[in-house]
This record gives sequence, C-alpha cells and structure tokens, in this order.
Amino acid sequence: MKLDKKQAIDRRNQQLENPVLNADNSYFALLDPRRNIWWFDLPVSQLKSLEWLNLLLHIPEPEQLLHVKVPTSFLRARIAGVEVRNAGKRKATISLELSADRDGFLKDLRPEGSNLGFAVFLQA
Repeated sequence: MKLDKKQAIDRRNQQLENPVLNADNSYFALLDPRRNIWWFDLPVSQLKSLEWLNLLLHIPEPEQLLHVKVPTSFLRARIAGVEVRNAGKRKATISLELSADRDGFLKDLRPEGSNLGFAVFLQA
C-alpha cells in the first residue's frame, strides 16, 4: 500500500491514546529499498519551537509504520554530531540517513554525522 505523510499521521494518531501528531511536528519517509535507509531533512528552527519531533518511517513489505519520537533537546545537545545543511542560514536543516539494517538499526549514517542512534526513541 502506498502511504503518504497525511495518511501516516492519521494512522499513527488513531493508535495513540492522545493524538498529537500533525503536519508541523511530524516527518515522513519511505524506506529506500536499495540502500535500506530512511532520509529526513529536519528544520533546525524547530529545535527551539517544539519539544518533540515525530519521525514516521514506512516499510512497504511487510506493511509497517514505525514512530520515532525524538526530543528536540537531544538534537540540540548533539547538533555537532549531525550533518547540518546551510548552517547559520534561515533554512538550515538537519540531514538524517537512518539505517534499517539490523546491526545499525536507526543509526544516522550521514558522512558528516557521528552515527547517533535513535532506536531508544522508537515508540510501541
């Protein structure tokens, strides 16, 4: 099944006791089957305005939607350990390449990063 960001947010909100995901605090990525990764570009500006960023990771086969709820304080404290595009500019973004491989599950693989792990933030 083809899933888009709105559908992913709706699906996850139905599963939550307190549905809080929306287009402003959530990001969606389809699994890249060739590289076995999910790509995200997260606006650095949101690290100050939000408490959490919700990463929705779709796996088409078998049909799965994973939810990673990352505290922005975690990213702020480790900004030197991630790849930041257009640093210091208005549209600066954190570029994440999260692994779907079993041995490095949800680790950032970007060349400029420090292999931060996000598996601890995986929601049930």
